[in-house]
Amino acid sequence: MRLGAFRWNAAAELGLGYDDNLFGSRRNRRSDGYSTWLAETGISSDWSRHAVGATARIEQRRYWENTALDWTDYTVGAFGRYDVNADTNVELRYNRVQEHLETDSIDVQQAGISRPVPYYYDEAQVQGATRFNRIGLTAIGNWRRYRFDDVDLGGTVPAGTPNPGELSRFDFNSLLGALGLSYEFAPGRFANLIGRFQDIRYDNSSQSGRDSKTYEALGGLTYDFDGIWQARFALGYRQRDYEQPGLKSLSGPAFEGEVTYQPTLLTTFSLSARRTIEESIRNNAVSFTRTQAQFNVDHEYLRNVILGLELQLDRREYDQPSQQATDGVAILSARWLINRRFSVVTSYQHARRLDSSAGVQEFDRNLVQVRLRIAL
Repeated sequence: MRLGAFRWNAAAELGLGYDDNLFGSRRNRRSDGYSTWLAETGISSDWSRHAVGATARIEQRRYWENTALDWTDYTVGAFGRYDVNADTNVELRYNRVQEHLETDSIDVQQAGISRPVPYYYDEAQVQGATRFNRIGLTAIGNWRRYRFDDVDLGGTVPAGTPNPGELSRFDFNSLLGALGLSYEFAPGRFANLIGRFQDIRYDNSSQSGRDSKTYEALGGLTYDFDGIWQARFALGYRQRDYEQPGLKSLSGPAFEGEVTYQPTLLTTFSLSARRTIEESIRNNAVSFTRTQAQFNVDHEYLRNVILGLELQLDRREYDQPSQQATDGVAILSARWLINRRFSVVTSYQHARRLDSSAGVQEFDRNLVQVRLRIAL
């Protein structure tokens, strides 16, 4: 919907679902039905120069019997961009994000927690970009403040033993700086260099040994082959050093990329992958290396029926202690457009732990969901 020089979008969804393995366990499986709803809105300027905008989204799931597993996620954010000229701009962003860690996450399971782990972060980012003929330069400064909610697990904990539910002791701040350099050697084809530095500091003095500095350098290409195939990839090296001398540095290859293939106006294929280092909420682990890959297919079967397939692969590797697990997820979806404003979305999701080290349980999990979507 147009509001003067602004464009406003909004939508809401109501749905029902069924989860056949609430805790991602191999034995003593428990299942339950749930209701879910979400609402999202966004407004952005439609100016020829400069830009401002804001977005908001909230999603909630309520289980019928296992109410301790209920969760609510939300995001609110705003941005502004100042265009100095056609080649140079500066952008500011702020986001407040509430999310949760799922019960089938290896990090949650190994921490001894049997319910979703809510957390939020505040994010502020400044970004500047400019071009000098064929050379492009981008600089980014990003700050995040992570806060975890304590989880009441019931029972008592022996004296001197950390309570796995007291997760606020893992609150931390992240400061990230990035510099990107690109060279356009042909229209739509770029060579890229990326450098990043991240400084992580924990609030709780008892966790100060987890403080770390991460250095990363990557090089790659952004390549539009023929308007049908597009690709972006970068390869490099990353190292994380910890304040505590007894913690071994994490180092190894770093990569990120995506490939898009659009053979017709009705079908799109996409493949993406990345390797990162992330923080852990476990007492006996600090960080883990995470490798993610995702494959998507969207196909317009009929003018009012859109089919989708999503395959995910998520591998987590811990160095201290030495553990790893690989999770796979497959999602089939269908969207029936009833009219311009109403649609029905159905989905089936199958999750499975494909392999794991000793002490990490394997499982499979199925979720079915039907939603009614209303949009402007």
